[in-house]
Amino acid sequence: MKKSFLIIFSIFLLFSCSKAKKPLSTASVNNGGVEVSEYRLKNDIPVYIADKVSNDVCAVFILFEGGTRLSSYEESGLENATLELMSRSTENLSYQDLQSLMYTNQSSISHYTMYCGSAYYLSCINYYLDDMLDVFLSSLIEISDSSFEDIYREEQQKITSMQNNPQSILFHDIHKRVYDGTSLLASSSVQPESLSNIKFENIERCHKALLNSKRIKVVAVGKINKNKFLKKLNNTLGKFEGEEIPPVNKNEKLNLTDEKITLTHKDARGSEIIVRVFEAPKVTSPDYITGRLTEDIFTTTMFNIIREKYGACYSPGTEIDSSDLAVGLDYGLRVSDMKNFPKYLEECQTLMLDGRVISSVDGDQTTYDTIENVLEGTKNSYITQKYMSQATSSGIASRLAASLLQFGDLTTADGMMQKVEFVTADDIKACFKKYWIDGKSQWFEMRGE
Repeated sequence: MKKSFLIIFSIFLLFSCSKAKKPLSTASVNNGGVEVSEYRLKNDIPVYIADKVSNDVCAVFILFEGGTRLSSYEESGLENATLELMSRSTENLSYQDLQSLMYTNQSSISHYTMYCGSAYYLSCINYYLDDMLDVFLSSLIEISDSSFEDIYREEQQKITSMQNNPQSILFHDIHKRVYDGTSLLASSSVQPESLSNIKFENIERCHKALLNSKRIKVVAVGKINKNKFLKKLNNTLGKFEGEEIPPVNKNEKLNLTDEKITLTHKDARGSEIIVRVFEAPKVTSPDYITGRLTEDIFTTTMFNIIREKYGACYSPGTEIDSSDLAVGLDYGLRVSDMKNFPKYLEECQTLMLDGRVISSVDGDQTTYDTIENVLEGTKNSYITQKYMSQATSSGIASRLAASLLQFGDLTTADGMMQKVEFVTADDIKACFKKYWIDGKSQWFEMRGE
């Protein structure tokens, strides 16, 4: 279940890049040791290029602002299905031909969709960028129905699998209840209620909506010939027209009640699930980074008490998400003692409030430690995990893309990491009390029939 990311550029150009003798940078910024320059296409689409990198792989991300928040629940998965169809063929290349070309040219085309936006991206060896960029842009602009039936069949199979999986059924129910009436209700993946709307005519409509210059940003990392690169973008993306999209609603609330929801399923017998959903710090909150560190520390304590000390479930843990309407989850998977799980969780909570953790359990021997003592190691682990791939072009581009989609700039995501070193043990305890203890919460269960 583990999940598993504000500099405003001033515009100095009064004409497009394609009309200049060479591309003119409107601004530049240093992001995590990487120099990023900004350019503008003739229709004002921003292009961010980091070309001073050491490796020989290029990554090009085309970002579409909006994401699932622009969709209804009945359209869940439509944008992701559209991106998937784009990635499978071009006007001149079938799925098989495209796969063969990418294999030969050591390239790949991928995508993802989130609440705040989507990404469609190319990764390839520098040597093949010129050829693969043409293919990539062609796949973006021209959409074909040649692979639609395959995609629809795959989505059907996913729904069938989900409807026979107790864990998937439970989290589907949690999602619908908690986000009911909010812009986060729509999902990036196809849902049982949206499968019938995955039609080619709807994909065509979604595709047209994506090619909106007001929604698009481009990130490119690698040893790039900027003049040639920007010229190709201007001849394709630069022709798109633009229309403003609705702003993010900052005033939405989670739907959490005091009612305990219990679902049953025959296949849940012997592997029951329990979840406590609570309000978590938003990704834009000053508490967010503290919440992430709190999550890691509390998961260790839950593991050592609920699993190791009491043997009450196979996989206990806690996590928070990174959205503008964030939820947190305390969960137990494959629970063998549903009755006492809340009591054992309360024992974990009491320890955290006292500033203590359990570092290990060996039979009757329990080793205690303090939040203060384990905090430094938690910080180091968190930073390493976040930046283990930053040296690669794809890793750098992915980090820049996440910051642009979530925060609208290149630097906020990286700037958040600087806050990690300033978090104290008292901050952890205060954050834990504010969200895990004092905030609204609701229990959900999946039991065997």
